[in-house]
Amino acid sequence: MDDVLQTILDLMKASINDNSTQIKTFYKGKVNPEVVPMDYLPALMVYGNSTSVSALSTCKDQYVYDITIKLVDNLKNYLSTSGVDETIKHQEAMYNLIEDRETTGVLKADTVIGILRANIRTDDFLFNNDIIADYSIVPSESGTFWRIECDVNITATTDILSRP
Repeated sequence: MDDVLQTILDLMKASINDNSTQIKTFYKGKVNPEVVPMDYLPALMVYGNSTSVSALSTCKDQYVYDITIKLVDNLKNYLSTSGVDETIKHQEAMYNLIEDRETTGVLKADTVIGILRANIRTDDFLFNNDIIADYSIVPSESGTFWRIECDVNITATTDILSRP
């Protein structure tokens, strides 16, 4: 699991900060967004949810990793008192980081989904074609601020020679 998480994190770090809204902090592993300092937002986390192993043959196992890429930001960064049009900028900013497209309809190379689609096969892993992005607005437990979040869920598969 650690290898695929590092591969995804390296791909994100190398490509995503070309976007107009920079990611300030990258984490490998699941971090409670409540403890991430406001100055570190927006933050991107890559973490594993589960691993399944199947025997392919007498000497190989197939590992399937369920992975989440979470993008978190402070909703307050996008709000103003000038009207309703301003209050939806957080959605546009999150969409742009996750799945923005060129005028031709092609995913931009510096978005989360664009990076994953461009690197569907790495040297060691194959990412599933099915990518799910789930957007949400979440209040902090303390009630002092609201977060905007997006969980991008993917699976990665690799075959490992496990028995001589």
